[in-house]
Amino acid sequence: MPDLNVMTWNSTGETAQGATDLQNVINHMIANGWQPDVIVIQEANAAAGGVIYQMLAGLGGAYNQPPAHATEGVPGGRGYLLLTSIAVAGQGTFATADLRNDTVLQHWISSNLSRPAQQTACAELQTMRMPATATLAFDGRTLHFLTWHAPRGPGQVLTGATLRGGANPDGYLFLQNSDIYQPLIAPGANDIGLIAGDLNVTVAGLNQNTGIPDLPYILPGFVGVSDNLDHILGHPNPGEANPTFSNSGHFVASSTHNILVSTVTF
Repeated sequence: MPDLNVMTWNSTGETAQGATDLQNVINHMIANGWQPDVIVIQEANAAAGGVIYQMLAGLGGAYNQPPAHATEGVPGGRGYLLLTSIAVAGQGTFATADLRNDTVLQHWISSNLSRPAQQTACAELQTMRMPATATLAFDGRTLHFLTWHAPRGPGQVLTGATLRGGANPDGYLFLQNSDIYQPLIAPGANDIGLIAGDLNVTVAGLNQNTGIPDLPYILPGFVGVSDNLDHILGHPNPGEANPTFSNSGHFVASSTHNILVSTVTF
């Protein structure tokens, strides 16, 4: 079974100190025999080329260079960075998952919501932070990968509801009914759906019933490790064993979020 080393961090922007902190953690882990295979950053600069981007681009021959960049897809939004080791293929597939133009989601909205709620959903999507996705390959397996700085605030479709940790439940309602969700929960034999990011929900929010009838669970069937609002989660193909998580921990850095790491075995 393959072991994939994953590192995720909401950097809350790109600063010189943040780049130094991240590089120190990467160097420390490598020195102790733990080579990150997937490094993903939320709240990077809106455009490629910031100081964390440059630091990741200079890590050397063990990594695919330079990191891939994707935007949050909304006016004034920030970006995401993805850097994979040379053992992982597919970094170039990393891109914003624009739910506003997701045909499966749009069909669900038109088929399941009232006309006023349809208008509310379409308006909300115009300003909602989007996830970014990639189709990665590692050790002969496919990883359907998603990162997200999930939107905060009360729901407008799920009126007034807020998830534990502050996330907007509408974001997860839209995700669960989109075209990008199915590969995450049914990734294929011996493959995995993998999510790493700032999901703006707590462990309790992930694992307990939300009390919202139309969204009883946020990411049902996912397992993983967490540090406050940051998570590394995996989902097997139906009927297969859950992935396991080891070497997990976090590192304090110059952000309101810690750097979260884990080895995912699937």
